[in-house]
Amino acid sequence: MPLYYQLKQLIMEKLKELPPLSPIPSERELCDTFGVSRPTVRRALEELENDGELVRLPGKGTFVAEKKYVDHAMQWSIGFYEDASMQNKAPTTKVLQQTIVPATAEIAKRLAVQQDSEVFVLERLRFVDGEPICLVTSYLPYALCTDLPKANFAEQSLYAFLKEYGIAIHRAKRSIEVKQANVTEAAYLNIEKDSPIVLFQSLGFMKDGTPFEYVRSRYPAYKARFENEVFQPAVESELP
Repeated sequence: MPLYYQLKQLIMEKLKELPPLSPIPSERELCDTFGVSRPTVRRALEELENDGELVRLPGKGTFVAEKKYVDHAMQWSIGFYEDASMQNKAPTTKVLQQTIVPATAEIAKRLAVQQDSEVFVLERLRFVDGEPICLVTSYLPYALCTDLPKANFAEQSLYAFLKEYGIAIHRAKRSIEVKQANVTEAAYLNIEKDSPIVLFQSLGFMKDGTPFEYVRSRYPAYKARFENEVFQPAVESELP
């Protein structure tokens, strides 16, 4: 068994005793403690970082990683509450904004509505086990369902509410990218400004092809992981 791998196992045993975001000893300290070379220590730490057990913060050091929330939105049309509950986590929601505004040029284009037409905006802060995990803003044409402002979305799923009116997502275009948190995002997500966050965007369509919901979700990059399953498309016949 390679020496770095043996060291990796020893460090992992030590990590189990430490709470998330605890700093770990420096490379030199680890060298002295375990009697190994610095390249061996670096290789072990790299392996642990790749496994998601450690996180390096530039200028600050290396810390025990928090156990990440796994989001399946890239794979399923699934609500936050259902997804978190399946992972035996406690989801809660705080509504930050629930109002009607004129559609900007960008939102109007995405929802295929006229600019300045009425759009329902729902902004929520999502928590998992009491920790903020996602700041999500949803935009829907107000004419789609004029009862939207009356609902209590701190207690009820948006998709479950829409389903009562015969409105359901049939397909969606989704993307993820990494950006820096602005002041507002950092404050809500309890992270520092300019920290990396994952921006998840989704444009949902009804069965007739009408776009009905545009969503922007922001996750702290070190607290969430997205999972997807890929299949080889079936081929009826092989080309010669």
